[in-house]
Amino acid sequence: MPENEIDWPEYLREFHTAAPGSTEALLSRAVAGDHTPYRWLVRAVSGEARRVLDLACGNGPVARELYGRWVVGADNNAAQLAGAPGPKVQADARHLPFANEAFDVVTCSMGLAVLQPLPEVLAEAARVLRRGGVLAATVPAVRPLRRSDLRTLTSLTTRLRSTPQFPGGGEIKDLKDQLRAAGFDVMESQRERYAYTVRTLDDARRLVGALYLPGTSDKRREVAAVWLAERGAKEPLQVAIPIRRITAMRTKVALH
Repeated sequence: MPENEIDWPEYLREFHTAAPGSTEALLSRAVAGDHTPYRWLVRAVSGEARRVLDLACGNGPVARELYGRWVVGADNNAAQLAGAPGPKVQADARHLPFANEAFDVVTCSMGLAVLQPLPEVLAEAARVLRRGGVLAATVPAVRPLRRSDLRTLTSLTTRLRSTPQFPGGGEIKDLKDQLRAAGFDVMESQRERYAYTVRTLDDARRLVGALYLPGTSDKRREVAAVWLAERGAKEPLQVAIPIRRITAMRTKVALH
């Protein structure tokens, strides 16, 4: 199915309604050193920040890492949102039900890759942030990867007969420019390699089940999962998940 023919909002609604928490189940088990992608994201949140909006919050893994803070979760999928802790609201990221400058920080774990159109989402994040407030987000990346990672990922996509996709592509193009246009100054952009370890068929199914693969059959997913499990049973198999963290300060109103 060509990407330009995919109804992404409908695909994502069906995907996350059928398997709420699938992304969180995967990323909470992916590690780099002593941290998961969620712990890495919240390290960008100042200890002085008191009012946090977690955009595209899913079932709330970021809020759990920010235990003790006042965190409001926002997501447009009721099934996902049902598992989130604390105050939460079902809302479209382009039209948030909050006053101007209501938050000190907006966090977004992997959501910028699927929230469309991105310029509207970023402008709305800027609107609800106070001047000097920070947007801290993680997004998919294409590096860093090791040579062994590339072999594993190539073999996996061969068995899936498809490449995992995001509406914005594998890595968001011109993200810094889009942030500046929305009224942000980019303070940091870093990349990290996370590793998800496959030992069992359940591990493999968790990985394959979290991938956006429009047009890929359940049978083809299972073929890929069995292959991963067979590899992992011989020796624990690390599957790389490269992630980029970007932090930006809201300095002015969005440009139009």
